[in-house]
Parts: sequence; C-alpha cells; structure tokens
Amino acid sequence: VECQVVRLSIMHHCWQEWADRSEGYFFVQGDSQGALVKWSDVKGTAAEESVRWTSIKRHTRAIEKLHRSYENVMGRLLDISRNAIVFENMTHLTNALGIIVTDENVRVERLKNRLSPDYDSAETGGYRDVCINLRVVSKESESYGAELHISEVQLMLKEFADLKTGEGHRRYVLARNTKGT
Repeated sequence: VECQVVRLSIMHHCWQEWADRSEGYFFVQGDSQGALVKWSDVKGTAAEESVRWTSIKRHTRAIEKLHRSYENVMGRLLDISRNAIVFENMTHLTNALGIIVTDENVRVERLKNRLSPDYDSAETGGYRDVCINLRVVSKESESYGAELHISEVQLMLKEFADLKTGEGHRRYVLARNTKGT
C-alpha cells in the first residue's frame, strides 16, 4: 500500500503540473454529473480538496482485463493508476500532449489517439481521448523505486468527458463488455 501511495503522489504532482501549464480541468469529487474544476483556479487553495483523483484500478477489474484482453500477461496491463485531464478545446489538449511527451522526466510507453478520424468510436460507446501510458523517471521516482511504474493519463475534450458520466459510462462499459475487453 505504501508503494502505491508514493506512486500516486508522484503522479498527482505530474498531473497537476501538466494541467496547470495547459489550461486543464479535473473532475470534482462526489459529482456523478461530471462537474469540472480548472486546476489553475484551485491550486494552492482549500478548493484543491474538491478534485477527484482516480484510485488504483480495482483488483477485480484488473484481473478481468488481464484475462479478457491480455491473455493473462501482466506486463500488458498499463492503467492500474490513471487520471484524466479535460480541456475546453483541441489547442489546450495538444499543448498538454506536447508538454508531456517532451518532459525529460517522462518515458512514453504507449500512446493511443482515439481522437483520430480513423478511430472507430463505436468500440468505446462514442468515447474518445488521447491515452498516454508513461513512466516518470525523475530522481524522486528513482529514490522510491517507482521509476518502472507505468501510469495512464487520458487527455480529453469536455464534450467527451461528458460521456464518462452516468449513462455515458454505462454505454462504455456495455461496449467494452460486448467486445470482451
């Protein structure tokens, strides 16, 4: 558990920095309707507590995904810790992408561009994003032995973030389960 806390702490710092530099928003805790808060508006204030940080993927879902999608090869499961940064427009999203991929403390392991016109959004119930699986290889992460930990950051436009709430998320889960992933 301590290792997970250290990894998430390092990732929270990265997510916050990237959102701050690119006009990013985070989901609000306890709001199933998808309320968002702009990080630059709440950083350094008590309102930081309103941000919903995604927890570690549940064990049952991790095992399900390993079995359904990855033929039980654990090294292919790259989204145990993850979070989303939401943007009002494509300019801010692509700015964040540039900041992340050029960060000297980041090693991108995989990038999925589900905003591409070639992507079949029926596979995800209409949901689209840019999904980056990465490692943080800073001196801090190395000092904790966390430099091999792969995390996921989902960059999405507000219109697609709306699909992650309520009925939209149910459609995504249905599409995922129908596909068997």
